[in-house]
Amino acid sequence: MTAVETGPPAVPADHPMLMVGLRADASVHEDGGALTTLTITQPFGAVTLRGLPPAVASVLRAMPGTLAGEDELAERLLAAGGTSEEAAVLYLALSRLRPILVHAVEPLLRVVPVARDAAFDPPVLDPGDVVRLSRFALVRAAAGGLVLESPLSRHRVTLTEEAMPLLAALGRGVTAKEAPEAIGHLVAAGMARAGDEEDRDPALRAWDFHDLLFHARSRMGRHDQPFGATFRFLGELPPAPVVKPVPEGPVVELHRPSLEEAAAADPPFTTVLESRRSVRRYAGPPTAARLGEFLYRAVRVRGLLAPAPGMPYEASSRPYPGGGAVYELELYLTVARCEGLDAGVYHYDPLGHRLVLLPAKPEDARAMLAAARLATGGVADPDVLITITSRFQRVSWKYSGLAYAATLKNVGALYQTLYLVATAMGMAPCGLGSGDADLAARTFGLDWATESSVGDFLIGGAPGDAAPGS
Repeated sequence: MTAVETGPPAVPADHPMLMVGLRADASVHEDGGALTTLTITQPFGAVTLRGLPPAVASVLRAMPGTLAGEDELAERLLAAGGTSEEAAVLYLALSRLRPILVHAVEPLLRVVPVARDAAFDPPVLDPGDVVRLSRFALVRAAAGGLVLESPLSRHRVTLTEEAMPLLAALGRGVTAKEAPEAIGHLVAAGMARAGDEEDRDPALRAWDFHDLLFHARSRMGRHDQPFGATFRFLGELPPAPVVKPVPEGPVVELHRPSLEEAAAADPPFTTVLESRRSVRRYAGPPTAARLGEFLYRAVRVRGLLAPAPGMPYEASSRPYPGGGAVYELELYLTVARCEGLDAGVYHYDPLGHRLVLLPAKPEDARAMLAAARLATGGVADPDVLITITSRFQRVSWKYSGLAYAATLKNVGALYQTLYLVATAMGMAPCGLGSGDADLAARTFGLDWATESSVGDFLIGGAPGDAAPGS
C-alpha cells in the first residue's frame, strides 16, 4: 500500500488503479469483545462501526495513511484466515465508510474528505458527456505538491504531474470516455461538472470566484485548515507593536474635547441612529478643532492593556470594537480643505492624538481624492478622505483562517462608529465601498503586503442643502 497524499506514481497513467484509504491523521479506537466496535475519528468528525468480526477490525485499523484496492483488502483478510462471510462484512463496512474514505485514481489524483458532510458518489456518465472544470476550482501549491480545491466541495484533491494534462483539458471540456475513472472522481468531488447546471444556477451565477472562496475559507464547515485563535507564530515571531511607531515628519497636535461637554451637547442616541446617513455634499469644510474632536471621540487609544493569560500580546482599548483588542487598523488623512490645517497627507497617531505630515507626492494626494470622488459616483468633492489600512501581521499573528475576515468586520465596526460620532456632531460622513490599495500604499509609503488599505471614509463639515444620502 502507498502512503496517502505522498509517494511517487505507482503505475503509468494509462493504467489507473482505483484505491481507498483513510487520512493519515485518522485515528481508530477499538472496543473489544467477540464482536468489535470501531470508532474512526478524523478532524471533522467520527464514524462508529459496531458488530465487526475481529479480522475485519484488524484490516480497518491498518487503513489510516495507506491506500489499497477494496478487493486487495478483502484478499488480505482471506489470506490472514478470514472467511468469505467476513469479507462480505468488510465490503459493507467500506460502503459505510465511503464518505470519509480517501478515494484515489493512482497515479493521477487522490480525493481527500475535509468536512463533516463530505459525500463521495461517482456519477454514471455517458462516454460522450462533455465534462468541464468548475469555474470555482482552484489549483495551488501545498506541502508535497499541488492540490485542487473548490468552495463548492467538501474534498481536497491532491494531484500528480501526470494529472496536469487532463486538468488543463478540463478547462475547455473533454468527453468522459477520455479518462472515465479520473473524471468520475473529479465530478464526485465537486471539482468538475457535466452539463451547464452550474452556469444556470442563479445562486452560483451571483458569486464571483474570489468572493465564494473567501466565504468558504473564512468560516468553518468546508475546510480542514487551522482556524480561530491559534497563535500560530507564538514563540516564533514577536507580535507587531500594539501601536504603530509614529513616522517622522511635522506634527500637528489635535484638539482634545471634554467628553462630558460633548455628551451634554449630543442629541439622544436614538435620534443619532435614526438620522445617520451618508452625506456627499457639504455646506463647508470642517475645522481642525472639529476634526480633532471627531478623531478623539471615534478612534483614539483610551489605554494600553498588558499581556495576560489567554492574551499573550499587548492590546489596547479604543472607542470602537476590535476583535481580540488587537486593533490592527490605522488611519491616514488626505486633506483637501480643513480650516486651520494645511492640505496634505497625514498619519493619525491614536496614542498621542496628533497628525504627522507625510512626504506624499501632490499628484498622489490628488489621485487619492479623485478615486474617492469616483467612489461616490462623482457626487462628492472630498474635503477630508480617511483611508483605513490594516497591519495584517498584527491580526494574523493570533488568528488562523479568519484573519482577513476579522479585519473586514473591524472595518465595518469602525465605519459605524465614525458615522455615529459624525452624526452626533452635525458633520457630514460617507463610507466608501471601494478604493485603490496600490495607490494608497504608494501615497503613504507602505509595503502593500505588510500594511494595505481596507476601507475609505469621507468626512466634511456640515451637510449641504439637499445632500443625497443613504
